[in-house]
Amino acid sequence: MSRLIDRLPTPEKVKEKKVIVFSRSRVGTFSLYQALNKLGYSAYHMYEVVLQGTTHMAIFEEAIRCKYQGAGKPYGKAEFDKWLANYDAVVEIPQFFIEEFTEFYPNAKFILVERDANAWERSMNNTIAGMFKACNSFPMSVTQYVDPWVKAFVGLHIAFEEVMFHYKGIKGGMEQAKRDGVLDAQKVKRLVPRDQLLCCTLEGGFGWEQICPFLDKDIPKDPYPIGNAPAQFQELVDRVITPQIKASMVKAAGALLMPLVAVGMLAYMKRR
Repeated sequence: MSRLIDRLPTPEKVKEKKVIVFSRSRVGTFSLYQALNKLGYSAYHMYEVVLQGTTHMAIFEEAIRCKYQGAGKPYGKAEFDKWLANYDAVVEIPQFFIEEFTEFYPNAKFILVERDANAWERSMNNTIAGMFKACNSFPMSVTQYVDPWVKAFVGLHIAFEEVMFHYKGIKGGMEQAKRDGVLDAQKVKRLVPRDQLLCCTLEGGFGWEQICPFLDKDIPKDPYPIGNAPAQFQELVDRVITPQIKASMVKAAGALLMPLVAVGMLAYMKRR
């Protein structure tokens, strides 16, 4: 089966991966993404995936479906290098590919931030749950058929929900997803050499004081990024996602209007 990743050009240069973050979504990952950029890394995170647009979202979906749903040959190091060539720090994406990132980038430093499972559930329900619902509802459920960006966005989020919540939806699969978080953290601690792994908890405090010594970086004078609380998450939605949806609605309206105009013109010509 042909894969999108195979049709993309091979990059001239691939940045060495210096930092891999195995933390799950809604465990301070957006703050950490911002922090790593401030420290001089080129960090890749779900926010970056959306900003980069259709191709990056489609690649992420393909990688997930190939691994978990047998949609094609699972990604190997060559595929990840092609996808992530321009980045030396990867945040959030590795939660789906723990074995791969551990094997393919053995010289990196690894970070795992854990969070109380019930607090994680509340955060998911306050943010991502609404996004899952939107992707399965009008207008996105309709405009995805006329707008490639919306199609890629919807496809990726549906893949997230299917895999993270065991095809039961966020409500029906929440308890399994919470157990997966514990098991995934145990897997990371088992696979990554202890001297290459920084383990923290979100509740225990996480910021410059924890990551800078581990990464051999000086602590910046600027405060640690404040993160992605529900209000900030909504701001990201309003600034990045909503304009795309509005544009897709215009396209959809045009796609529906043109056949109506054609039918009207044909009826007019027949009456003449």
